[in-house]
Amino acid sequence: MARVDQPRSPLVAQLSGLHLFHFEGAPCAQRVRFALAEKGLVRGAEVDWDSDSPSSLRAEEGTWTSRHVSLIKKQHLTEGYAAIHPNLVVPALVHDGVLHIESMDIIDYLDQRWPEHPLVPVDSTAAAHARALVDLGKELHVSVRYVSFRWGLGRLGKLSSAEEARLKTLEHTDSPERLVQFYSAFDRDDIDMQTYAKHLVALENGYAMINDLLAGDGRPFLIGSNLSIADIIWSIKVLRIHECGYPFQRNFPALFEWYQRVSERPGFRSGVMANHAAMSAAFRAKSAIANALGRGLRQVSRVVA
Repeated sequence: MARVDQPRSPLVAQLSGLHLFHFEGAPCAQRVRFALAEKGLVRGAEVDWDSDSPSSLRAEEGTWTSRHVSLIKKQHLTEGYAAIHPNLVVPALVHDGVLHIESMDIIDYLDQRWPEHPLVPVDSTAAAHARALVDLGKELHVSVRYVSFRWGLGRLGKLSSAEEARLKTLEHTDSPERLVQFYSAFDRDDIDMQTYAKHLVALENGYAMINDLLAGDGRPFLIGSNLSIADIIWSIKVLRIHECGYPFQRNFPALFEWYQRVSERPGFRSGVMANHAAMSAAFRAKSAIANALGRGLRQVSRVVA
């Protein structure tokens, strides 16, 4: 489990209760907020991400304190945040002074600490299946980045030269995120279409497998009749690429119907979309224009017979 036992930030040890460092539009943070909502843990106080004022340090029982880290303002590329999350990404969760990073490990922790409404199936075979689907979803993490930056964020996702320089000083050489490597190429338009296409195909292969699983027996959720960690990771993986204009309904109808079902859950609406709906609509509108002009993700996606 991705627990950081000796974080460099003095803030971590001061925090009591649940505190989530997150960004509304970040897929990995959306997963954790979805899980928190499904667990019945309510979003509580909104404080600055680095606040150490006495009133901000304690989260009330049954709630989590929102510490919003603006990726737009590049607050994750600061010494203070690097001392909390060594990989410079969101989310990070602190519970009673203990720091957890990596979204699916955080969800596992929440499931163990608050066992009501379990997200990991009790049956060992079902649990193993859920873990396998989670592992596949995690393998496609980088592919989501490439596709969403190319057909979603575009130039909005680029760093300035000063921000790039700051990133190079903050990212440690063994970071699994490899942000320096990605931005060094993305900021200069040095990523060729073949690379983007490779990541899109990887995602489409994953979506095809999930579509076949759902179409095979009409199950409501990926592991059967109950929502699980597998549904959480894959629904967010669909959301992000859906915002980029991918034609899920045309290419993967069973997957699309499942996503519509999951996205109607109160936990999804409150945990994922409550403060993200406007941004999501803006991205979908931008993608619709690109598709209408013939240069969107719809045009390069494969047509599944």
